Amino acid sequence: MTVNIPIISTALPGLCDNLPVAIYVHGLASGAAGTTINSLARKFKQYRWITTDFGENIETNVAMLNCLICQENPELIVGTSMGGLTVLYADAPNAIKVVCNPALSIADCVRHTIGLGKHNYFCERIDGIQSFELTNEMCCNYDNYIKTNTPLLGKENYAIFSAHDELLGDGASNAAQQVVSTIGYNVYIDTKGVHRMTSSTIKIISKLINKNQ
Repeated sequence: MTVNIPIISTALPGLCDNLPVAIYVHGLASGAAGTTINSLARKFKQYRWITTDFGENIETNVAMLNCLICQENPELIVGTSMGGLTVLYADAPNAIKVVCNPALSIADCVRHTIGLGKHNYFCERIDGIQSFELTNEMCCNYDNYIKTNTPLLGKENYAIFSAHDELLGDGASNAAQQVVSTIGYNVYIDTKGVHRMTSSTIKIISKLINKNQ
């Protein structure tokens, strides 16, 4: 089934239009116009990078990502934070999956760190929406989704965690490392990283991608 999902593409000028596709999935409170995808596109010029606005509902995000996968047949999918959580559950057996600080503890993070209530997005979004609301019901849905759904593996599977995660907390990060390792992800520690993707994280991704080419 084809669904009309507005896409931002970051193929750089002068590059071939027939490049293999890579999908980036942003984290909570961000959007397709965030800066991370541009950093990835500059580093990995062998791909045409695409993304879209993802929201606060994990089930909807996974469904949207699965639609993009069906339509674009990506070779690589990268997700950070809640985007990493989304990638874990996406059906992409032919793609390399890279999850960065996947937010398996998203409900606790919302309740105790981010806070319930209304928040502003960090960047302008395609959908024009400027704010969103986090509720306790939404947190219960996060917990239930993670409890009742099984993460899926891609062709290759990598998880990158910061040595110190200032948002999720080191305890939650360590627990997530155990979970994804058990699932079948190869775990790497970014000793210089923080929760949000940085240049040190991108260097690790580069080594992983080059290993597969």
